Amino acid sequence: MIPEYLTFIRYQDKKFLVFIYLISFILLGLYWSNTGYAAGLQDVGVISAILTILLFKVIYELKAYWAYKCVVGTVDLSFFAGKKIKRYETVMTHPLVISLLAYAVFFAVYKSIFSLLSPQAALNSLVLTAPLLIFIVFRLMRNSYIKQVATAVVEKVKYKHLYRYVCSNVVLSLVLTLLMISPLRGDEDFSFEDGFFSPRLMIAMWILCATVLIINILFMQFPKHYIFLGRLFLNEVDFYFSTSVPFSRLHAKPQWYKLLMIMMIEAGWIVLMSALMMLLDFNVCFEAWFLCCFLPCLGFYALYLYWNWHNDFMMACDMYLRWGEIKKQSNLW
Repeated sequence: MIPEYLTFIRYQDKKFLVFIYLISFILLGLYWSNTGYAAGLQDVGVISAILTILLFKVIYELKAYWAYKCVVGTVDLSFFAGKKIKRYETVMTHPLVISLLAYAVFFAVYKSIFSLLSPQAALNSLVLTAPLLIFIVFRLMRNSYIKQVATAVVEKVKYKHLYRYVCSNVVLSLVLTLLMISPLRGDEDFSFEDGFFSPRLMIAMWILCATVLIINILFMQFPKHYIFLGRLFLNEVDFYFSTSVPFSRLHAKPQWYKLLMIMMIEAGWIVLMSALMMLLDFNVCFEAWFLCCFLPCLGFYALYLYWNWHNDFMMACDMYLRWGEIKKQSNLW
């Protein structure tokens, strides 16, 4: 029996609310620990940017997900019968527009809270209210995107290759990472006072790069085959979106082998870059130095995304073809 839309979203909302609270708590907790458990008014801009990126990631794939739901018919959407999307609503609900508006709201709300309350009380308010604000935007966007699905099919492919799709996600994850680690610039372990070739600095940077890589890998474990299936239905991608796997021999290796290999490469890279910076006598900011050291891990992360999403896309293609056969059989009957 196909569930009614309102029944389905009640079930979905409960799961999503737990999920968004968990993710928000992890991100805000990590940032708070990086500040030395002393987040204050000066951190409002960075915290607002972190929440905005989280919101963008949540709503960016929402239309494709509901395209899959609408076409396959796993949910009864008669609730939307006769409801049309208005032109201004299409513009205003674009993920980028919503994210910019959300940043302004987050900044205004939490600047006021941190100005009026003690740091601890303000932080408690942040943890409790931020996921709720994201949840409210998610619900509003969901209704709008479902109404847009009928007119959202495009004539021109939006993503020509998985490389571009992966690159955009890597850049967004990198921006989020830089925001998360920005308070560490004042940490004693990352001080440049003893030079770039300081064992303490090199070990601290290796641990930071390894930790960031592991956290990013854990956060991207959610499957995307339904998202890719929705994009196939919307004609945003075609069957040439991903045709092969780069570094297939490395891809075939066990997971522990790949992680061990990249950790060893990362350690050698940091030592090499530290020696080079010492010889050239360069001065760079903490974020630039982290980016330089993180390059091997960043390349591996991009490969890891590609390998996993290639498999998800292949699964989506298989589901798309099976759905086409099912529709043909249904028409014959």
